[in-house]
Amino acid sequence: MRCITKCVMVLTPVLALATPALAFPPAGLSDSQQPGSVLVFPKFAGGDPGVQHSLQQVQVDTIPNQPRTEIEIGAVCPPLAEFVEGVVSCAPHQVVTVHGHWVCPGFQGVNSQICREEDFTFTLTTNGKVAFSADGSTINNNTPSGIPAPPCPRGYLIAWVVSNTNNAQPVKFDGLIGTAIIRGPDLATTMTSTAVSAYPAITIQAADPAQPTYPATGSNIAGPTLLFDGSPGHYAEVTGVLVSDVTFDRLTAPGPAPAVLAETYITLLTLDVLSNRGNNSTQVPLNFYNETANTSGIFGGGEHPTSTSTTFVCWQQVGLTTSVMTFLGDGRPGIDTFPIDSVLNQFTQTTRKGIVIAGPATKQAEVDSDDTVGPVTLLGLIETNEGTMANMFQERKFNYLMGTDGDPQEGAFSP
Repeated sequence: MRCITKCVMVLTPVLALATPALAFPPAGLSDSQQPGSVLVFPKFAGGDPGVQHSLQQVQVDTIPNQPRTEIEIGAVCPPLAEFVEGVVSCAPHQVVTVHGHWVCPGFQGVNSQICREEDFTFTLTTNGKVAFSADGSTINNNTPSGIPAPPCPRGYLIAWVVSNTNNAQPVKFDGLIGTAIIRGPDLATTMTSTAVSAYPAITIQAADPAQPTYPATGSNIAGPTLLFDGSPGHYAEVTGVLVSDVTFDRLTAPGPAPAVLAETYITLLTLDVLSNRGNNSTQVPLNFYNETANTSGIFGGGEHPTSTSTTFVCWQQVGLTTSVMTFLGDGRPGIDTFPIDSVLNQFTQTTRKGIVIAGPATKQAEVDSDDTVGPVTLLGLIETNEGTMANMFQERKFNYLMGTDGDPQEGAFSP
């Protein structure tokens, strides 16, 4: 017993010294593991209003005409921890009104770099959920009415809680959760869709934990611009730097085992958007590092860096080594987004996987508008497709949200 006591006495000061070094979220930074007042879905697919539903939907097993993207949004009673412990924190079946914006990419030098959007409003109740498509089609009887197709085939969705009596007034209700399910296109060999993946929505809370929750008086959030600056009466901040695992491209043999063919894409977006107005482009430095196991070849040696960058307007999906055709919608031609760097393949890197650090994201003055200049917010998603060349590597897919550096970055979304 004396020995145990001495050990505890010796360790106690060490633990006390170590406690401040524990990784607690910085004050004012949003927590993506908690329900929020705002949801961000970094990617939707299959919403081209210039193409009829049956031509952009897919067949799943024997069921035709399924949407490429299904958005699920639920609401719980905030604060969730108190509700789980038995505290009645909201009325049963309380109505929650949500305002959403489909946000489209702009393109450098095209149409004044305008990022188009389409907004809508719907309701759900606490401890309930809704599901809707990203092409304007109805999934089932629980699909809210009046949700339009996005004005573009790809982009992101942002949604936030508003007052039940004034849909233009954002309010604090840290109870939203969500998931997006995205299916790949029909395969050329079978004409059915086999690739499917899902990711959780990014949640952003109101900045002030002491602020009352709607419908209590004082729950209003400053608007109409959504301010992510961590100040009381606004929303919590996100970050401007991302980090993630990444699978390098493998389109043909040879390469490191196992011999699975795959293509990887990075989706990047900023919340600093002027909807339906001209936007400056967002510039993002990218630093890739390969694995440590293989030390042969020009890119061997372990943690070999590949430094490059990408530029986008509001939103972008970009391939590591393959170009992406992004259609503008409304029957207009597409814009070819060039790959990040041809060396981001398994053969050149000598490893299957690595990591990527993206950011800090910044905007430079380009368009004649009131858009932001300087550091901006950055959110992202990694997507990898696997399969055969005959099916353009679309038999299987997986994706996941990118992590952050934990350094808060102010942002503003202007509907």
